Amino acid sequence: MLNLNGKTLLRSALFAVACSTALMGGPVMSQDQVPQWVPGEPYPREGLRAYACHDYNLPCGKMGSPEIEQVKYTGPRDGDAEKGERIALNVRWGNCLACHSLPKGHEGGTIGPNLSNYGARGLPFEYTFQRIWDGRVYSPNAHMPVYGPNGVLSVEDILDVIAFIESGK
Repeated sequence: MLNLNGKTLLRSALFAVACSTALMGGPVMSQDQVPQWVPGEPYPREGLRAYACHDYNLPCGKMGSPEIEQVKYTGPRDGDAEKGERIALNVRWGNCLACHSLPKGHEGGTIGPNLSNYGARGLPFEYTFQRIWDGRVYSPNAHMPVYGPNGVLSVEDILDVIAFIESGK
């Protein structure tokens, strides 16, 4: 089990992907060379060569899914609901609306459960954090994106999304 303390960001996961590219014989960037991505904006094209699945010259099909990652978050629960709403609605960031209806009247997809009244359900914080980080811990064949192990959402992002969905009562 991975223990996440405070607001630790897992940038090392991104670096690990870049290193795996080297093992497959492709071009490599150091962690410092990978361009900064601004959530909600297109990813800088020059940075795509650091990630094998985004480089047409590398054998993406040989990359497996990340290992299922059970985590225990023990830091402060100080997410920003307003930022969480932006993350959840942005198709290039969290894109929660694709599968879920969300608080504040955001009607979305129906593949996932309706989260518009999530806060009223009283589910444990640890469950919610794990479900967003890597829901395969509970449902190995779930359709939920693997946000944490894939480095899509940081710990802070997940705290923000939790603050937003828990605002739905």
